[in-house]
Amino acid sequence: MYQFERKVRYYEKLHGRKADRLIVISPMVEPTALEVASKLGIEVYSHADDAGQALSEL
Repeated sequence: MYQFERKVRYYEKLHGRKADRLIVISPMVEPTALEVASKLGIEVYSHADDAGQALSEL
């Protein structure tokens, strides 16, 4: 999660845009990673179907 967040910040700096939402889709996420994601404001979904509404809003 930390690496994903760093990549987002790099993208923002490179393109001069702010990411509206941070979304990760992964079938297996460790509980500690979920805690970190929550602290960093990252939304975590286990399947693309679960993220359907979030993805359609993009």
